[in-house]
Amino acid sequence: MLTNIKNIFVKIIFNLCLIYSLIYFIFPSFAFERNNDWKDVLKKAYGQTIYFHAWGGAKNINSYIRWASSEVKKKYNITIKHVKVSDTANVVSKILSEKNVNKNNNGTVDLVWINGENFSLMKTNNLLFSERWIFDLPNSKFLDFSNNPSLLNDFGIPTDGMEMPWGVSQLNFYYDTKYINSPPRSALELKEYIMKNKGRFTFPQPPDFVGTSFLKQILIELISDKSLLKSKYVPHEHEKELDPLWQWLDEVTSHFWRNGKNYPSNYLAMTELVAEREIDFGMAFNIAHASNSISEGKLSNSVRSYIHKKGTLANVHFVAIPYNSSNKAASKVFVDFLISPEAQIKKQNKEFWGDPSVISINKLSQKWKKKFLMLPRGVATLTNEDLKMKLEEPHPSWVKVIEDKWIKKYGSSD
Repeated sequence: MLTNIKNIFVKIIFNLCLIYSLIYFIFPSFAFERNNDWKDVLKKAYGQTIYFHAWGGAKNINSYIRWASSEVKKKYNITIKHVKVSDTANVVSKILSEKNVNKNNNGTVDLVWINGENFSLMKTNNLLFSERWIFDLPNSKFLDFSNNPSLLNDFGIPTDGMEMPWGVSQLNFYYDTKYINSPPRSALELKEYIMKNKGRFTFPQPPDFVGTSFLKQILIELISDKSLLKSKYVPHEHEKELDPLWQWLDEVTSHFWRNGKNYPSNYLAMTELVAEREIDFGMAFNIAHASNSISEGKLSNSVRSYIHKKGTLANVHFVAIPYNSSNKAASKVFVDFLISPEAQIKKQNKEFWGDPSVISINKLSQKWKKKFLMLPRGVATLTNEDLKMKLEEPHPSWVKVIEDKWIKKYGSSD
């Protein structure tokens, strides 16, 4: 009996030593290998120039990209050329055209700011750098992929590690408290307000992203079975599911600004209309937009933001490397910088952009945690508690249908 106990004890000691050896030798060597791999990436990226195709319609965003570009130039001698985009679908078409003529190397797009339908199209057509590259970047350790599935899903489509989360957005509305006491906080309340206040409401003209998002917001609130929106749109099965949206629009469109004959081009144009008191409500996906506009003197200090009672559309936006990018190494280095605490805290700062960070604060050092917690919040920026009610984006296949049918039924007369 004593001998058996002794043998068991010896086996336990042996197994513990084996485990210790594995931890000591294998994992450090793996970390060393990954460290060397990243050094190789940095060496290859040195001196490269990348063409970053990203929306160029807002001064604060353009300014932020300039800052990030200058930092990467100083740190890694990488030159970033910001190709200002008005519609990301055009960028996807360009990459697809290059693939169709077998331009599988030295593509004109090195990195693209993308999400939703455009990501789905790129993934379907194998236009993305397919390696699970996002997990190999050193700063990816600050993102909580395990407990935040939205970081690995783009409008319900698994990203498979082919695009890096870059920021968080949520549809929010704003109004001037000098003129309105209590804003409508549902699709039905909004319809009632529009009917009673002719000409005081509009939204950006689809296929503008915010304009289409507004249509999705109304559909989600009115559709009888919201779970249908998670699956792919099937014409014969789902066409009638859009009827509540068209019925809502049929009733209110003639009561819109300019009788629903014209629409602002984007959310920035809406801001001007709110400032000029032509309409009562604006909307944006950047939760700091109203605060930023107040700081810039574009909106009154009495403007405040809000969302609907049952929530508003929320999504993560990403950056992706096309399969035929000319400079994948430099693109990786730039993306790694974009998700660093240094870059993310500046991005979240209302003085620069005000875009919520994708970083998990629990993964930061105490020093960085304190910095993030001390960030000032704009006077019209909603708190995390205010924004807790979030609605999931529909499957990307619904987007094109909604846009096309809206354009056919209600599109501008211009």
